[in-house]
Amino acid sequence: MYGCLRSNRRSDEEPHRMPWVSRVMGDLSDAKVKILDRIITDEYGRKLRLIEPVNLSSAPEDFQLSRVGKPFRRYFSLVGNSLLMIFLVQAFSSQLFGILDREPLFIIGCSFITIPCLFLLFYFHRPKLVEVRLVTPYENGTYAHPIPEGGSIQTKMNSKMIRFLVRDDSIIDTPPSFKIWFVFVLCLLISFTIAILELMGGDFGLILSILMALPMILILFSIPVYAWWASSTSWIGVPTRLRDAEAWLIAGMAAGIPAIMINSWLTPTLVPESWSLNTLDFITYTISAPVGEEIFKFLAILCFISTIKGPKSGFQVGFTVGLGFAITENFTYLVSSYGGGGFVGLLITSLIRGIGSIPGHAVWTSFSGAALGWWMLESKNKAKVNLFIHKFTSKSMNLIESIGIDIDMDGDSSGYDGPEYTMYQAIQDVETSFSSPNWSISPDKVNIISTSLIPHKININGDFIVKKTADSSETISLPKLKIIPPKSLFLGILIAILGHSFWNGSGVIISNLGYSLGFSENMVIGISLLWILFMLIIVLFVSFLLMRGISSLNE
Repeated sequence: MYGCLRSNRRSDEEPHRMPWVSRVMGDLSDAKVKILDRIITDEYGRKLRLIEPVNLSSAPEDFQLSRVGKPFRRYFSLVGNSLLMIFLVQAFSSQLFGILDREPLFIIGCSFITIPCLFLLFYFHRPKLVEVRLVTPYENGTYAHPIPEGGSIQTKMNSKMIRFLVRDDSIIDTPPSFKIWFVFVLCLLISFTIAILELMGGDFGLILSILMALPMILILFSIPVYAWWASSTSWIGVPTRLRDAEAWLIAGMAAGIPAIMINSWLTPTLVPESWSLNTLDFITYTISAPVGEEIFKFLAILCFISTIKGPKSGFQVGFTVGLGFAITENFTYLVSSYGGGGFVGLLITSLIRGIGSIPGHAVWTSFSGAALGWWMLESKNKAKVNLFIHKFTSKSMNLIESIGIDIDMDGDSSGYDGPEYTMYQAIQDVETSFSSPNWSISPDKVNIISTSLIPHKININGDFIVKKTADSSETISLPKLKIIPPKSLFLGILIAILGHSFWNGSGVIISNLGYSLGFSENMVIGISLLWILFMLIIVLFVSFLLMRGISSLNE
């Protein structure tokens, strides 16, 4: 029995051998049959009937596919998506500022960035399908099975083949988190060395600083996010589809657009001009940024409410959305710090944000995500969400077809033609479990297909291993000291806002208080650094206990 073997294209290397279609169906030159299929004539004048490949069918209910892990490829995908979204967020925000300032040329100029970025974003994240060809022993089967692209899959025993399409739901795989953290520490040490050479003066230090600035920024703005992503994934222990994780990250990055508008335009507009600049900064850091950013990050989480099953998945979505928001913000801060303070500024900013601000954004947003997960545990709430999604979909279809676009491709523009979706149907859908093909990371360094259609495990000298599905259970002993997110949706969002506000505002208060007491600038800087160190410890401790608590929950 075989699963997803490579297609073997056969050629007439020897003149006495017939083409593959002849070997599949036999020589039809002397047979008296009514020929309805495609007929070809070989070089000897014999007529051969082409067999059509077996039609596509539904995937087996217990079908599983394990693919070889490619963890470091995911990192480069993260960097590429992040850079694309950074350009898109900044350019689109600039377009909005151009609209507010009534500058049409500026708007048009920014369009040359936003439009290509949007095109690339949709292109790279278009849905991907995988065709699976499963060949199993069958007494009344054949020895060869034609495939659509030509050629055939051949076996040494009678067999049958089924073909089905599944969406590429590959599980995200990351390297062990300690390896990523090691890379981060190594880059910090390299940055420290370059900073020393830069402070010593001379052409060598200056040239080295300029040459290493861009690669160090690209690594230091993304590696901490990848490290925290890997740490949370290993702690939570929930397999996550790659396309879901990338969508969560992108949604978090997109939340930066309204955040920029609130912090850079709305708040300065609302604050009276007579107020001091310090007052404006304090309001921005303690009120505007925490409230605006956490609300829009929560709205980003709401985009995936249909996939949230409980507090564990809600935490996962919220944590990843927070990481997505942090990575775009991190890039801006690192570029600004290098421009203002060279590698010294880059080193300090990378350290503080890598182990403080980045997990802070993720942890704060995870509280609101987990709270939404608790809310979704109730069947009536899930039914309400299903009903809203169906009604929104049907009304959107009506609106689109009202302008002449046949979006459902039924030959008319009459809008939604299906049956009305009711609350009763929504409740039934909640109570009915829908199964879909499962994907996982292969521990054997080879692709693996698993299904009960295959009677026992067989190793193949090909691309895949196939085996029968087996159930497994594991008992995990969990520690007692942990943090469980609140079940109240309001309280979860409030904790996210207050945590964000305390992180931002406390530093501003400490600095202003030091100057008001007459401390020197060096003393104020020292006290501020000590406070930041204290806050870093608090954030790391909360992150540790929160992920421990989430891992103890079941959905």
